[in-house]
Amino acid sequence: MDSAQHEQFARAFVQHQDRVYGYIVTMLPNRHDAEDVFQQTSLILWQKWDQFDSAKVVERAGSPGVKRDDEGVEKSARPIDSSADFLRWACGIARLEVRNFLRRRGRDRVVLSDRLMDELADMRVEAQPLLDERRGLLAECMKKLDFLARELMERAYAGRESIGVLAKQFRSTPNALYLRMRKIRRELMECVNQETGREESP
Repeated sequence: MDSAQHEQFARAFVQHQDRVYGYIVTMLPNRHDAEDVFQQTSLILWQKWDQFDSAKVVERAGSPGVKRDDEGVEKSARPIDSSADFLRWACGIARLEVRNFLRRRGRDRVVLSDRLMDELADMRVEAQPLLDERRGLLAECMKKLDFLARELMERAYAGRESIGVLAKQFRSTPNALYLRMRKIRRELMECVNQETGREESP
């Protein structure tokens, strides 16, 4: 991979990494499992990046009667020419990695069907403009919180610290902190909904 390809991959991956991780979490709610699969998916995306080219086809799962590449990802005839195509391609690889992970763990019986996994990927791609808009509004609403509330939510959402650790640092109990976070989330949701309604008003 030359420097130009490296830059292109980095740009696309940074843009979509949170969305790919979110797709994985819809199938693997356990954070540690999702992290493992996300890391493996990221590696495969890097290794197969040279296949992601506007002159080739977008790799998609779930379409009957189409061919698969050497990783088992199905192909359609639509050219890769958009950000959404990269996300679909990445989610297709993530889906396969989730199945491989569950199979290795002996939990194949709980794997979602191919069709449902495909629908989840398509829903994530189609809903992305709305999610991006709401994410921007959420960021604005976060700025309206007081310093401690904002710090609590940012650290909680980062997922690098347990609720027990956060409770100690915020001089609280885990149960009290959960209640506090629930109240803050409710305030944020109300703020986002208000801002959404304001933007939609003529």
